[in-house]
Amino acid sequence: MKIAIASLIQESNTFSPVPTTYEDLDPVFGDAVLARHEGKQTEVGGFISVLREAGATIIPISAAWSVTKGRVLRADLDRILQRMLPPPVDGALVALHGAQTAEGIDDVEGLVLSRWRAALGANIPLIATLDLHAHVTRQMVDSANAIVGYRTYPHIDMDETGRKAARILIDTLRGECRPVMRFHKLPLIINAENQQTTNGPMADLRAEADRLEKQGNLRAISLFPVQPWLDIEEMGCAVTAISDGDADAAQQAADAIATRLWNERELYAVNLPSVEAALAEALATEGGPVVLAESSDSTGSGSPGDSTGVLKVLLETPLTGTAAIFLVDPPAVSKAFEAGVGKTIELTAGGHFDRVNSTPVKMTAYIRLLSDGRWTSQAAGYNTGIENRMGRAAVIEVGHVKILLAEKSAMTVDPELFRSHGINPDHCKIVVVKSPNGFRAAYAPIAKKMIVVDTPGVSTANLARLPWKRVTRPIWPLDAPAE
Repeated sequence: MKIAIASLIQESNTFSPVPTTYEDLDPVFGDAVLARHEGKQTEVGGFISVLREAGATIIPISAAWSVTKGRVLRADLDRILQRMLPPPVDGALVALHGAQTAEGIDDVEGLVLSRWRAALGANIPLIATLDLHAHVTRQMVDSANAIVGYRTYPHIDMDETGRKAARILIDTLRGECRPVMRFHKLPLIINAENQQTTNGPMADLRAEADRLEKQGNLRAISLFPVQPWLDIEEMGCAVTAISDGDADAAQQAADAIATRLWNERELYAVNLPSVEAALAEALATEGGPVVLAESSDSTGSGSPGDSTGVLKVLLETPLTGTAAIFLVDPPAVSKAFEAGVGKTIELTAGGHFDRVNSTPVKMTAYIRLLSDGRWTSQAAGYNTGIENRMGRAAVIEVGHVKILLAEKSAMTVDPELFRSHGINPDHCKIVVVKSPNGFRAAYAPIAKKMIVVDTPGVSTANLARLPWKRVTRPIWPLDAPAE
């Protein structure tokens, strides 16, 4: 069996002022795909493991990943796509996000899958994996034989998702499965802050999907509570179901789960406290760390990571212990490097990209550390073992506040972000992450408390604040669609 594998993973926030570039995606091609992903806890790592066990010949095409930002520059996307097509093979596995956009393209995944379908022909099985927050479209479903999504949020099952997709492909090639996929799309956006699959309404819905999946001949039921910050057509949550040759069973399962999600939509609403209220609660909590999550500036939701909404209050508050926060600000990093370690300088930081929701903050800072900004993910299940590159980085100190400055954005869900730069979250009173939910898996073992706070930003939980222009209406909660 000759199997082509590839990945192109980037989640877009169409409200973000920062575009995604070729360099952000950092693509590799050919055997470099195996070098990057084999043995790692990623979707492609999962593909490789199962294909090796099955004795298949792996044809690595390409692999690319970027932290969430705005739309991909069109010329940069085209540069990757022209090298991202399969040769004649027996089957194909493609890892995508599902919510990627580019200049002039709202559905990058639909484009990729349709191009692969055209290259492969109608009879070659094509299986795709998607993030739980995918924006599933008709073009994606029509192009792939099966789509398998993450089951967890925080996302800790990337490798497992890749393995599941690869097993469906191997079984199909061996004549042991005839995948039939159906889906149900909803005119619905729900808050990411309340979507965790460990407890709450999404956990209950996932459990129901698991129950249905075990019945009859269903191979996978995937829930897609869409990434909320996409101002595009065909927007909304979705459910896909894959059966072994039974289209009716697949459609009934997708309908049942989607109907329950619609009926329970009010359960996902959130009411977030102000930074001041959250900080007061954190200081009143015995021990630490207390994690404050600034979801409106989530680097995993497309925000630039330069908000001063929490930072400004931290600097103005008498703290009883160390506070750690991450901030993306290239000019501030340059100024720290010009001065050097051990120097105290006047500095302005924050509000570099998003001038609508944040203003820069002036401070006097001591430069503790300078680095190349490279660190390796350690959080179990989420890109474990993959190197992160966030440009040059600097740790500066303003009183009790330690600020990790970086030239480029990075996911903040892994405590290793701070640990790799000399800041131990275990010993902090307060740790600020820029994430609505993904931080919970890695921080739960050490956090005394976790509080999501309300600040302005392009990934705000208050969806009505955003300047919607293109989304298909009506859609809940912006409107009240008919049942």
